[in-house]
Amino acid sequence: MHLSKTREIATLNRASQNHDARPSRQSRPLRSVRSATVGALLVALSFSGGSMWLFESKRIQNQRQSVTELAGQTSFEIQEHLNRSLSATYALAAVIRQENGNLTNFQQLAREMLQLYPGVSALMIAPQGVISQVVPIQGNERAVGHNILTDPKRNKEALLALYTRRLTLAGPFRLIQGGEAVVGRLPVYLHDARGEQEFWGFSIALIRIPVFLKEVGIKQIAGTPCNFEISRLDPDQGGRVTFFRAGAALSHPINQKIEIPNGEWRLSVEPVGGWYQPRVIAAEVAVVLLFSGLVALAVHRLARQPLLMQQMVDERTRELSETNLALKAEVKDRELAQEALVASEHKLRSICAALTDAILIINSQGRYLEIASTSSGRLYRPASMVGKTVFEIFTPEQADFFLTTIREALATGKTVPVDYSLEIAGEEVWFAANVSPLSADTVVWAAQDVTERKMAEAEQHRLEEQLLHAQKLESLGVLAGGIAHDFNNILMAIIGNADLALMRVGETSPAAKNLQQIEQAAARAADLTRQMLAYSGRGKFVVEAVDINRLLTEMLHLLEVSISKKARLCLELAGNLPPIEVDVTQLHQVVMNLVINASEAIGEKSGEIVVKTGLLPAEHPSLKEGWLAENLVPGPCVFLEVSDTGCGMDPETLARIFDPFFTTKFTGRGLGMAAVLGIVRGHHGAIKVVSEPGGGSLFRVVLPACAKQVGAEAPEAADQEWRGTGKVLLVDDEEAVRKVAGEMLEELGFIPVLAPDGREALERYGCEAGLRCVILDLTMPQMSGEECFQELRRLDPALPVFLSSGYSEQEIAPRFSGCGLAGFIQKPYTLTALRAQLRKLG
Repeated sequence: MHLSKTREIATLNRASQNHDARPSRQSRPLRSVRSATVGALLVALSFSGGSMWLFESKRIQNQRQSVTELAGQTSFEIQEHLNRSLSATYALAAVIRQENGNLTNFQQLAREMLQLYPGVSALMIAPQGVISQVVPIQGNERAVGHNILTDPKRNKEALLALYTRRLTLAGPFRLIQGGEAVVGRLPVYLHDARGEQEFWGFSIALIRIPVFLKEVGIKQIAGTPCNFEISRLDPDQGGRVTFFRAGAALSHPINQKIEIPNGEWRLSVEPVGGWYQPRVIAAEVAVVLLFSGLVALAVHRLARQPLLMQQMVDERTRELSETNLALKAEVKDRELAQEALVASEHKLRSICAALTDAILIINSQGRYLEIASTSSGRLYRPASMVGKTVFEIFTPEQADFFLTTIREALATGKTVPVDYSLEIAGEEVWFAANVSPLSADTVVWAAQDVTERKMAEAEQHRLEEQLLHAQKLESLGVLAGGIAHDFNNILMAIIGNADLALMRVGETSPAAKNLQQIEQAAARAADLTRQMLAYSGRGKFVVEAVDINRLLTEMLHLLEVSISKKARLCLELAGNLPPIEVDVTQLHQVVMNLVINASEAIGEKSGEIVVKTGLLPAEHPSLKEGWLAENLVPGPCVFLEVSDTGCGMDPETLARIFDPFFTTKFTGRGLGMAAVLGIVRGHHGAIKVVSEPGGGSLFRVVLPACAKQVGAEAPEAADQEWRGTGKVLLVDDEEAVRKVAGEMLEELGFIPVLAPDGREALERYGCEAGLRCVILDLTMPQMSGEECFQELRRLDPALPVFLSSGYSEQEIAPRFSGCGLAGFIQKPYTLTALRAQLRKLG
């Protein structure tokens, strides 16, 4: 040890003695330190700068994707709301055609439609192109009298609509009444006396841009750090015109198209400040410089450490030792890797054997090189397919499909997803496959059996179509029910006045025949109202257990005189049928509409109409497909079937047969089959139609069977000479109803006390003494009938209160169940019906 120390000192002394002789050896380590520091700095700059560049690129890509999704969603909502708002012109045009151009109640109808279409600011009608009525009129006074066909600045879209007979959208532009808006104009055509279409005018929906965008909810973009604008293509100049902007001007925005009638809009969105944020970039550059400086500093310090000989010897010895250990570890790792490879191969084969999918190796000529064994025995048979080409196994069309897919994957170098079907064991099996390149000449074809998923998607699509149809019928039903309710008030005045006048003038008066004709016309109008109520599902009046066979037998004579003389009517009634719980009047209407429809399908030719009944069990397979049965009650059903040998229907007519106001007859109203559907839905039944051109039609209606017994005959009508005494408080918001009902009460011996609403009724109750009863309307302004009834009950629980409404008793009665209601009088009512209810007072 002493000797080695002596040698080390001698070596250092020799190095010190030779220091002045070899100055170049001192500068060499300094150059190495500087080189290492500079190299480390450059490497650190390259690495950190590249990482930051990738991070910034990814951030901008994610930001563009987010803005694209936001713009797409917003443009979709704008287009959906715009289409929904413009559909108001079609609804208004349908009413104009129904009224044959005489739209006397446009003001009330438009106000109701504006509530149904919140995106529309105003509705207009323009007979022969001249705006005659506007709702609301406030703010739109200057539009009345404007001829949109002769206005040289704004008549382009109107003339286009007249030429194409389709809806056009004009604007945005400044309105003559002030404000910026778009206007949808739909030309309306009526049938003249020769059955030809004649231009009547336009139905117009005005959509103010700020109001419409507020309804759409454009705030979902306004709430984000983005600038956006909405522009349109100028039809005259050809350039784009921006009509709505939020924020600064855009330089590189994301654009989304919004399709509109006869044109398009474009929604443009861009982040505030642009895509590149200067502050973020400056921070990233600072991080890169800081990291690179720290790395260079660390390398510089390491390089300046003294390199003594002993350290080199020790380092070399350590390296040799580590190398030796590394060699031993490498040998051990190789042994472990070999064992892991064998285990992995065994595991992979086990996984492939457990899979039900198909995994195949195929070359570019379509030859099967290898097929993994799977647990499914029906998909592929490896022993019979390996070595063969797709042309030896499949049809030429299928083989071309497989080969094209393989070559596409090899050419692009990417995975190609495909869906296809094969016939296996007589059954169509669907596959979803991913075809990925394995080498320059082979691919891996991994196919999964998705037959059940395809069937589930088809079933979901069918259910979605049924849901859309149900929603369409429900919305039209609400509209029909509301119109029918208001129409009943008008009929109340007509029927009541005619009834009183006929009673007062006597049958010998010359005016008696005219009054009877008024009553008959009003009765037909009431029948139309009942059809509309039936379509809306609110037409069920008196429900009782009925034997359908007995009902058809009693109707036989009426049916025979209602059909064509060349049509033969046959009844095929099944025996021992359980009763059904229905409203007899409405079931009469269903049978009459179906039989008359069958007779009209036969026309002037000879034919046969068969009316058949029977019983279906609760789980009959025929109830699974093709039925309009969203309200069908589970359990056994009685069916009514009406078939004919007439002309039949094409698929387009069959799809619209139950739409209100759709008819194939020149003089038809289009409510017969719609009422049938409404009645069936109101009785929790179902209906199915089978028809084809030239093959006749079959209508099958099923109604739930009940366990009740068939009811007895109805009691006789009340005494027509009965008269009462005392005061009766009559509450109704319609002046015509109050007037005619008051005269009816006077005719029956009562003193009427009239009130237009619930609040005044309570005031009259406090002022008038000796009231016998109250006749109370259900729907009134300020205070509804239900609120007034509750207040009257609080003031005098013993006071008889009769409820009057255009809706049926079955719809209203649950709301007043257990409240002590004296009776119900449905509008429009006659003197006889009013007398029958008031006789309950004694």
